[in-house]
Amino acid sequence: MTIKNFTYSAALLALFAFAGTASAQTATVPRLEMTATVVSAMRLDISKHASGVNVDGSAGAFSLSFGSVNSLGVSPAADVAAAVTEGAGAAGFTMYTTPIVLTPVFSGMTGPASVALTIGSGANDAIAFEGDSAATVALAAARVVVPSSLSDVPNTRYVGFKISKLETVGVKTAVLVYTLTVTP
Repeated sequence: MTIKNFTYSAALLALFAFAGTASAQTATVPRLEMTATVVSAMRLDISKHASGVNVDGSAGAFSLSFGSVNSLGVSPAADVAAAVTEGAGAAGFTMYTTPIVLTPVFSGMTGPASVALTIGSGANDAIAFEGDSAATVALAAARVVVPSSLSDVPNTRYVGFKISKLETVGVKTAVLVYTLTVTP
């Protein structure tokens, strides 16, 4: 019986020895090294002002509509201001304006940003106006309209059409091109 007990004892001892060896093993831990190159980026968002008409679009292609307009300032669309100047012929006109928001957004640059305006390729650019306020809009021409702005700071601008009594009936399209420049 002692040999039998010894056999059982040896088997039990071997089982514990192998179990201890198995639990002492360490698994290989997979590692993932990641890299990324941070680069500078910028964009100019054009959006609806709280008291302006809707601005549609994104990623550089934006649009808005003044609705139906006339030289007498009769029934302007909601959120469109109409300032009538009485006069005969071309001297009689209505200036239709609405505010928009220009927001420079940039990263990887210290700033500030500036925004310049140039006239685009619309068929009616000669009747397009732009300015700091509805009262100070001027013929849309090449100039800096936002001289200095930090990133994510909204800048209110006013855009509009000057519709004279001599303006022909039909759809009028003007293109304003805003160019963002950021100090690196």
